[in-house]
Amino acid sequence: MDRRHLLTGLISLGVLNRAQAQPQLPQPSSRTPPSGGAKSISSVTVLRKSGPLKSQADGEIIENLDIDASGDHAVVITHDGVTIRNCRIRHSGGNGIHAEGGSALVLQDLDIDHVGAPEKGAGDDFNRNNINLYGCPGAVLSRIRARRGSSNIYIQASPETRLSQLELYDARGPFPRGQNVQFDNSHGSVLEDFSAENGPTSWTEDNISVYRSDRCTVRRGLVSYNNSPTGFAVMLEGSFDGLVEDVDAVQQGNGAFAAVTQGEVGSGGCRFHRCRTRDTYNSMRDGRDAPKSNSLSIYTLISEGASKHIIKDCVYYNLANPRNLIWKRDAIQPGSSFRLQNFEPHSPVRLQLPWEVT
Repeated sequence: MDRRHLLTGLISLGVLNRAQAQPQLPQPSSRTPPSGGAKSISSVTVLRKSGPLKSQADGEIIENLDIDASGDHAVVITHDGVTIRNCRIRHSGGNGIHAEGGSALVLQDLDIDHVGAPEKGAGDDFNRNNINLYGCPGAVLSRIRARRGSSNIYIQASPETRLSQLELYDARGPFPRGQNVQFDNSHGSVLEDFSAENGPTSWTEDNISVYRSDRCTVRRGLVSYNNSPTGFAVMLEGSFDGLVEDVDAVQQGNGAFAAVTQGEVGSGGCRFHRCRTRDTYNSMRDGRDAPKSNSLSIYTLISEGASKHIIKDCVYYNLANPRNLIWKRDAIQPGSSFRLQNFEPHSPVRLQLPWEVT
């Protein structure tokens, strides 16, 4: 999300500051095996050591590697139909996977860590993404664990991209884009079955961002923890006809869900179905300023002539400011539903990758 035009001094409402427990980020060794139990030793993939590499041909398969890159990007993809699977990637001086101009890319069963990140707080460069795609239409990303990237996954100019089964942690920014996942000018893309977990070591802005990308879907996910004065859990910005469905936002401050205009680019027709938020905060956190929105929950704007947004069967619980629920209400259809109800958040994703033994 490449903007900060948000709500300073919005609505002078009552504030209830709550001291939230500081979560500890899960460690990589904590894995819940899928049904059927742990794999036998003989069935576990063995990874071969590798330095940085580049694709060589269309349709190439890169697999079963333990890749370490201390300089530039760990893996560079410039061909069509490339598959990267069953790899562990550590990078510090560039992106983990950097793909540009290649269609039908497949990324599967990957563990990617920006090991160059500081122990806590903002990274020293906003171009240290774990996955960075530009001009890669039709990419499919599944079963990926990523942590400590400036953005964990950044999808730009890559329409019809599909992301699923993502285990994401500890986004570091500091650029104000979607720092766990961002779709940027990537129409018709899907993010589903995911968790994005941050904590006191993180430097968040928006967690999930759909930026100038129409007809995108974000569904079945958990977004946990934010310490940004201006960031949201899920932000649809300058985007039309998006769907956010069955997503939980926990421990957010400035806001949980949003669909708004962006500069000269409008917004309208977005739908929030069965979205939930709880345990918000409205004070300084991790040395950063208090939320600029006075702890708003849902932020909506539409452009002139656009369809109004829909909020349906959404709930909230234990808010720091329960009187600051939706702004602006004239941007949503009458009869929208956002009500008080206790709930247990969705469980986070826990992957067991092919080379891991439990």
